[in-house]
Amino acid sequence: MAGGGSSEGDYGLQIAPMLDVMFVLLLFFMVMAGKQVKEAELGVQVPGASMAVSTAKTPVTIRVGAEGVVTFNDSPVDSRDDRDMPKLRGRLKALVEVFSEQSVIIRPNDRAPYQRVIDVLNACGAERVKNLTFGN
Repeated sequence: MAGGGSSEGDYGLQIAPMLDVMFVLLLFFMVMAGKQVKEAELGVQVPGASMAVSTAKTPVTIRVGAEGVVTFNDSPVDSRDDRDMPKLRGRLKALVEVFSEQSVIIRPNDRAPYQRVIDVLNACGAERVKNLTFGN
């Protein structure tokens, strides 16, 4: 018979290879348990069904065009070069004073400059807009 063994052909239970495999698996799981990444909460509120009831019926839409033109409910605000966006901030401030839970949707064009979208987000953050979401 190939592989050797006793004259009767009975190999019996081989415990040593099984223990080797168990120790390797145990070592693997112990090493990987130390490498786990701890997740942290960012504290961002995402609008849901319960928040939609408390907001005004028509959400405000801020569009960012491909050329960097920003519109507030389809009326253009601020120039393309103005990063502080005072007109947009003024409109958002007036909106938040009247409707503090008003939902605002930012709809950037696929080719919109990223910096312009960040400028809109900064303006919303400066005026304390609570319900902010992205749409297409």
